[in-house]
Amino acid sequence: MALPLSLLGAVLGIIGAVLCLGQGDVGAVDFQLAGFPARLGLDALSAAFLVPLHIVAGLGAVYGSSYWPLDAPKGTGRSLRFFFALLVVGMTFVFLARQGIFFILAWETMAVSAFFLIGTDHEDAKVRRAAWVYLVATHLGTVLLTVMVILLARRSGGWLWIPLPGNVSPKLDTAILILAILGFAFKAGWIPFHFWLPAAHAGSPSHVSAILSAVMLKAGIYGVLRVSGLLPWIPTGVGGTLLLIGAATALYGVFYALAELDFKRLLAYSSIENLGVIGMGIGLGLTGRATHDAWLTALGFGAALLHVWNHAAFKSLLFFGAGAVLHATETRDMEALGGLASRMPRTALALFPGVLAVAALPPFGAFVSEWVLYRGLFAALMRGYPWSAGLALPALALVGGLAAVAFAKFLGFLFLGSPRSAAAEKAHDPHLPMLIPMGILAVFCLALGLGSAWLLPTVDRVVAILAPGNPDKLLPTIGYELRLIGGFAGALLLLAGLAWSWVRRRHRTPDSPPETDLPTWGCGYSSPSVRMQYSADSFADGWAGLLPGKRIRMRRLKAVFPTPTTFHSDLTDSVGLGFLEPRVERLAAWALRLRRLQPGYLTVYLLYVLFALLAVFSWMLLRPWWMALLGWRP
Repeated sequence: MALPLSLLGAVLGIIGAVLCLGQGDVGAVDFQLAGFPARLGLDALSAAFLVPLHIVAGLGAVYGSSYWPLDAPKGTGRSLRFFFALLVVGMTFVFLARQGIFFILAWETMAVSAFFLIGTDHEDAKVRRAAWVYLVATHLGTVLLTVMVILLARRSGGWLWIPLPGNVSPKLDTAILILAILGFAFKAGWIPFHFWLPAAHAGSPSHVSAILSAVMLKAGIYGVLRVSGLLPWIPTGVGGTLLLIGAATALYGVFYALAELDFKRLLAYSSIENLGVIGMGIGLGLTGRATHDAWLTALGFGAALLHVWNHAAFKSLLFFGAGAVLHATETRDMEALGGLASRMPRTALALFPGVLAVAALPPFGAFVSEWVLYRGLFAALMRGYPWSAGLALPALALVGGLAAVAFAKFLGFLFLGSPRSAAAEKAHDPHLPMLIPMGILAVFCLALGLGSAWLLPTVDRVVAILAPGNPDKLLPTIGYELRLIGGFAGALLLLAGLAWSWVRRRHRTPDSPPETDLPTWGCGYSSPSVRMQYSADSFADGWAGLLPGKRIRMRRLKAVFPTPTTFHSDLTDSVGLGFLEPRVERLAAWALRLRRLQPGYLTVYLLYVLFALLAVFSWMLLRPWWMALLGWRP
């Protein structure tokens, strides 16, 4: 019964959000929360994030019914479904909340349910560690967001999130925006706050990894966009700084994805890369708002929004495919795989569009979103601001090239060559409940590229919320370009399909010569073995010098006829695991000392209440005296 209800909720959510995207602002519902006025609202910005949420959630529920069934060992099946549904509910209210207290409650619901989902396989010590590191990181961000909500309430005179009046308090507006960027950066995975992400995504069930990467990370993106849209102005320099942070995040993520041997961690670092690309678009859009440049605003926010949708499609597809491989082989080590294309042909076929999309190759959607971002960066250079656009432009080009190399490694060493282990030899395609969601997402990856021109009116409606008064810019200016790109790419696809059909038909004719399976050249070896294939580690070895966390250990060959030697390499996230995580662990260890304040006696807790009341009364009595002493006005 749980699966039909999940699908029904997903369908209703998709229909409501799509109708809102077509009409604009639907409206709001007001109610009381703990005596304070609260509001739920649905507009184009909310709907732009609700659509991928409910698509991925619905497909994830179908996928999970086979990947992690109810009768899973140790009763984890039911708890996983419960917290998966709770995560979807929490994120739905995050995107609908228009009041500070309610937003924090929804944010915490999302954060805590994700903690239990990450720790599903809690008997594994690495999974437990990943879940606790995530919990500490997300609550560090929540502390900053709580301060932001309080300052926003002080600025607006209430808890409702409404557009703020003009330049009443520029310093307070700047503090609100900086707190929002820092607090939401923990969720978005921008460096240096990304350290929780690789282990959490790698240790989660694959459909959980999909929704975490495709949607939950975007909650941080949504938060920055929503809060910045409330402010009447944007401080000069914030957009350029965020553009630089996004470029650094994208470079950092793609370099580690290129060197990673665990294919789920590779996908996690790729998520960091793509969130950096989205951050570059937001930085460009904020620069446009700060300089009152409507064209730059539309290009920046438009590129970010298009990449949000595209990343949701191809990254959830890739995590579903990774789960199918893990389900069939029980290993995440790329060095132990290979030759899966002949053993898992349907999985390989479904994953292929996702690999092309993540590499931003035409005609897939990521090519279009990065095209719009390139247009924005070139426009920024022509205008002379921000200065960081001069660094972001070559960074984006380098990221695109390295992403193609990283996913050539991903596809090649998983599906091509010969099997490197017995697990790869025995692999097989998963059941239909896992294959159908992958096929649907593969179609989405292509449709978002070919139909990108038809999405521009929706993008303009969202940009109008983020920058009130911004005229429609994307549709009349680059709509023709995107239609031209989509038409040309569609024609190429049609020609490729006709050519493939003609070749297949020609080989099936009765008078065609019989096919012979000839061996490839064995490089002069009489009996080649699978150990002679390139390894995934050697594929990325040329970039090892650029990664401070890459360590290679190999004994030198000294003799004319050397004895057998060994090669070993390991990869450590130098910023996350090397610098930040040890400090977060020390902070968590210090915080655990506060458990001594919970002895379990009611009298002690009553004493705490008494001390708190005395402190409040003392503050109220002494406040006029302190203010007079410091020269403050009441």
